[in-house]
Amino acid sequence: MTGATPVFCDINPHTFNLDPDSLKEQVERVLREGTLTPKAVIPVDLFGEPAEFPRIEEICREYHLLLMEDAAQGFGGAIQGKRACCFGDVSATSFFPAKVLGCYGDGGAIFTDDEEMYQKLLSIRVHGKGSDKYENIRLGLNARLDTVQAAILLPKLRALDEEITVRNRMAARYSEQLEGIVEPQAVLDGYFSSFGYYTVQARDGAHRDAIMKELKEQGIPTMIYYPIPLHLQKVYEPLGYQKGDLPVCEALCERVFSLPMHGYLTQEQVDFICDTIKSL
Repeated sequence: MTGATPVFCDINPHTFNLDPDSLKEQVERVLREGTLTPKAVIPVDLFGEPAEFPRIEEICREYHLLLMEDAAQGFGGAIQGKRACCFGDVSATSFFPAKVLGCYGDGGAIFTDDEEMYQKLLSIRVHGKGSDKYENIRLGLNARLDTVQAAILLPKLRALDEEITVRNRMAARYSEQLEGIVEPQAVLDGYFSSFGYYTVQARDGAHRDAIMKELKEQGIPTMIYYPIPLHLQKVYEPLGYQKGDLPVCEALCERVFSLPMHGYLTQEQVDFICDTIKSL
């Protein structure tokens, strides 16, 4: 929408997050080719775990790139005690109902410690307003969080830490019960996941299909959130990406799926789900 051209990077096969090595390779490739000018990096905090920001921040400083944290799924996660939404120059999170902190409709928040950017964001949020909402000084959006959604979020925010504790306890139970059957998203040392989703790798597509089919027959929901890699989406066909360009990402899209995860999940429910999988 801004006229920028996205350049996609591959991901870590265990965390599913942006691979800093791939990021550095792509930045250097773009610089060598000379057609585009690297401007910004947007790492995603996937399924509740922050991206590898200590390394990514070093790369962004080296190449003078703006760093924007996509913490839509990262809220509640942390690195060495530093919470998601604190990394980079600006970050954003989502309050969509499926997220760790969800309202009953659409919502989100942006975080920055840059006063100038903060003032611009306030303007963009309300149609690009100037001194008041009837003066427009830039192109903007109608992007206000409505009062009803805010009222829903406030009590849920107070309960969030307890819910994340439950999510982590149930994630540990899943991992213990399913060891050797599926591989869960790895949480790096010093990292903390809010486990917005509990996502695992099956051995291959056929194994995933068999597990999901059996769970469905038992009334247990599962989900494949990203069946098509972003670089192979139709909207980006003009960029010329082909299958095989980001092999780790493509392989994971064929194997990963998510099991039930929320702040009120019980040990008995997790055990039932795991027993169903182990019965195959």
